[in-house]
Amino acid sequence: MGGDKGKRKDAPGGAGGQKQKKKKTGSGGKWTTPNQANKLALERNSIPQIGDRGIWVTCARHQENKAAREVINLFEEYIETMYGIKPASKEPKVEDDDDAELDIEAAIAKELGAMKEKKTADVQKQEDDKALLKAMKLNIDCLLFVRTKSPIEPVEFVKRIVVDTKECTDIRKIKCRYLNRLTPMSVMGKATEQGLAETARQVLEEYFDLSGKKGEQKEEDGAEVKKEGENKEQKEYKPYTYAIRPTIRNHSNLKRDVVINTIAGLINDERHKVNLTNPDKVILVDIFQTVCGLSVVDGDWDELKKYNMTELYNQAAGITAVGKKDKQEKQDEKKPKSAKKEEETKDIKEEEPKIKEEEPASTDA
Repeated sequence: MGGDKGKRKDAPGGAGGQKQKKKKTGSGGKWTTPNQANKLALERNSIPQIGDRGIWVTCARHQENKAAREVINLFEEYIETMYGIKPASKEPKVEDDDDAELDIEAAIAKELGAMKEKKTADVQKQEDDKALLKAMKLNIDCLLFVRTKSPIEPVEFVKRIVVDTKECTDIRKIKCRYLNRLTPMSVMGKATEQGLAETARQVLEEYFDLSGKKGEQKEEDGAEVKKEGENKEQKEYKPYTYAIRPTIRNHSNLKRDVVINTIAGLINDERHKVNLTNPDKVILVDIFQTVCGLSVVDGDWDELKKYNMTELYNQAAGITAVGKKDKQEKQDEKKPKSAKKEEETKDIKEEEPKIKEEEPASTDA
């Protein structure tokens, strides 16, 4: 009996019980339930992936949800304007002949089944792949990523939006209450030094001679370097000047200096010079966690407030106010002298009664 009591006491809190508890909670994440696997897959689909392209969006703090809706509405409007593609929400619904033939009970059953159906990771991924836009809310404040699909080209797309915002004369048409900066990304790659170099080559080769800096080619690979140089010389690159503007968030492996030196080391320094004040092209680098993205934008990036919608909105509002004042002054200048004199005389006559009413009071005193 004594032995049995000892066993009963050891079972709940003994070593055997602890081992059993560890097995029950999992084996270091080596296995997951179907629901957990589905949740992880959905999370992976909600962050930028290698090979994606899109637009980083900064927004007002704690307004990420409103900013996501605002940016999608803005982008859908420009997709329809630039590419003639209507968003799914505006497309007319086409009646299905098969549904029309179903009786009422079958139609109701089908509708209830669709309402009860839960989206799995595969279904969600299929829908995301078809969508031209997908706004991703990340685990960081004030930041969103909008993944884009063809035919949207992020650099051209964002440039059109910011230029229209700058040149807008009616500030009521500007839709950027919560949006700040838009940063286009042509390609997303792996956030390592090698991944950065591969992504940079893919993006920069359209604009820059990537034969590298003079004298850095290895002698043992002389034949290959010569062949690469011959291929590069076949294309006449314009002698663009450039500046590199990196942004690093939630990442600690790649430092700013490493990013700049890696990209600059790919560019032929005899044909392309660095110009930090007035470059022809600006190379935007954005690193977030495990991905890095690059794009090449025109040198008016600084002039366009670094594609900051809020600053462009404020600038447009200020220009509009100044423009109205200047317009009024020009109208006054065009008036004939006789009209100006009549207005001055009218103003004096309107002020005279006030002066006469005040005179008796000063005399009595």
